[in-house]
Amino acid sequence: MLRRTADASDSSAGSMEDHGDDHPRSTKKRITQTTGRLACDICRERKVRCDRGDPKCGRCARLGYECSYQGRKRYRAAQADMPRQLSELQTRLAHAEALLRTSSSTTSTTTAPDPRPLPPHVDLSWPVPTPSERLGDHERLMQRLQSQVTPPMDRAFEGLDMLANLTEDIPDFWGDMDPVLAPDALSTILAGDSTTQLPTAFDGAYPPAGSGSSVSLAIESLFPSTHELEEPIPLHQKYFDIFYPVLPILNPSRFRRQWAHDPGSPQIRALSYAVALVGSTVAPEYTHLQSSCYSNARKYIELCERDDDETRITSLNAFQALLFVLRYELTRKHFVRAWMTLGRAVTLAQILDLRNIDNSEAARQRTGSPQGVFQIRFARDERDPASLEEIRRSFWSLYIFESYGCVRIGRPCTLDEDDNLCIFLPSPGELNETFRPSPMPFIGDPTKLAGVSYLTSYAAVTIMVKLARLCFEHVSILSRSVSDSGFWDRHYRLVKTINDYTAIFQRYLTAKAVREDALAFSLHLNLCATHINLHEAAIRKVEEQDLPKLVAAESRKCSAAAAFKILGAIRMNWPMQRSERDHFTLQATFIGWPISMSLMALSRSLANGDTTPIVIVDSLRLLRAALDQVEEPDGYWHQASGAAVTALAKWDAQQRETPSGK
Repeated sequence: MLRRTADASDSSAGSMEDHGDDHPRSTKKRITQTTGRLACDICRERKVRCDRGDPKCGRCARLGYECSYQGRKRYRAAQADMPRQLSELQTRLAHAEALLRTSSSTTSTTTAPDPRPLPPHVDLSWPVPTPSERLGDHERLMQRLQSQVTPPMDRAFEGLDMLANLTEDIPDFWGDMDPVLAPDALSTILAGDSTTQLPTAFDGAYPPAGSGSSVSLAIESLFPSTHELEEPIPLHQKYFDIFYPVLPILNPSRFRRQWAHDPGSPQIRALSYAVALVGSTVAPEYTHLQSSCYSNARKYIELCERDDDETRITSLNAFQALLFVLRYELTRKHFVRAWMTLGRAVTLAQILDLRNIDNSEAARQRTGSPQGVFQIRFARDERDPASLEEIRRSFWSLYIFESYGCVRIGRPCTLDEDDNLCIFLPSPGELNETFRPSPMPFIGDPTKLAGVSYLTSYAAVTIMVKLARLCFEHVSILSRSVSDSGFWDRHYRLVKTINDYTAIFQRYLTAKAVREDALAFSLHLNLCATHINLHEAAIRKVEEQDLPKLVAAESRKCSAAAAFKILGAIRMNWPMQRSERDHFTLQATFIGWPISMSLMALSRSLANGDTTPIVIVDSLRLLRAALDQVEEPDGYWHQASGAAVTALAKWDAQQRETPSGK
């Protein structure tokens, strides 16, 4: 098949020579038919390849679009005097931007009955995409400039064309989808294209401000200028294909359905960019899009919070958008922002009372309270089984994130202060229209958990996090109270609890599961780290109470054994070549804590001479390399395990000095 670029001049004789052997007559006819023709309006607007078919190009025919070549004559006329037109357009563009900045409202040049303010996603530093019914001379010139000239901004986002091409290379995903969800339709929705008939964010008017008037452009100026992605669909697909097994909280069918139904709502835009953000973290070719996805996700979350309609911020979409943004921020170097986002998500979960969503008795008692109204409305709006399961899984992901954040900052967890969570554990099954939940118990009932026929690795990780929380609380009591008389009773009670729960998810601690499942890998590492933490507390208490050294020696032995189990799992899964699907990429800094704990445990064994030094040294080197795989060299867990690195450096220095001494 003859391949052609968007430039009409490519239909040269040279192209015929290259492909003349294959169907020469049809090729010659096709070239004659399309010579000099500009790509159709839709393909030119999307910046994708067009075969210039008549009366419809192949792309528009396949996707069911209205194919037209209205810009063809204008293009030919403009070719002869392009420099002068560009200069005129740029002058008018500067004038239009000056008017937009100095005026609080714009005047409409048409008879549209309902002129609308600028949508909140507009970037005033580049041509403003306004609704078609209020286009004036300046706006039309801006759109012409946008369609004929590559904006300087595009250089910062090289690869958007690649995204569009990549969308076509996923036939299995888009083949059975409704045309409204095709890649080009979705890019139009996300870019806020003025030609679409779908509503934009805050369609009709901004929410009323405190004074009762509509929000002016000043509120938009509070947000940094952001670039709206034209094709985030491959990033969405990266999440569903690669990251979904690690964070299975989003129903793809519901997400795409609501996107098609209400693409302009800030909560669905926030979720769209948040999902794209997570997808970009596992795809090196899309790393340059992380900043844009992150900025837009936070911007639309902020718009949901500012809206007087509280249903926007109390929606499932806004809650999940917060979780995806939080997941991204927790893996970044600067933790303060993640802690602030965590606080917003936890507060929202508390307002909605998600911890009691499966407690019918508590729901009856809350019916008359404002908090109960939020919770009941939230559950009623998402009353189908799949959406209720989304709520549960989303809550448990927040439970996991809060636990990780509290370990980092040394603060107590708040989601289960009284250890009475009345929300079912994650159920097996893929989230879709046919989802039917399995009966699942509450997390605080190990007896019923033992009777569950099948437990997912996501549910197993949730249970492991509960055990880690209990261990952190146990150790924190020891840190706060010098004379902790109830330490040993609490210690052995906790050991029994861990043993009871561990028996429930034993199937995920096998070598096969740890190799094949990233969540099982994380479960194994963090459970071993919990054991190390427990034994470290026992060693500390033995030294404080001056108990027989044999007790401390036994705990050190168990701690080192758990560290070697972590090392074994890391060695078994060590990536020969980094990929988007390897366990270290998917888990990232969430396995930093167990690696750090094993480093500290083995470094003490090196100092005490409990094991052959060369074995310990080799193990420490591998663990340190593993830590380099999951965070920056100056990351938090590198700093937390600094003593182990110092011990290793000291040993290396001693070995270098020994030969010279001889």
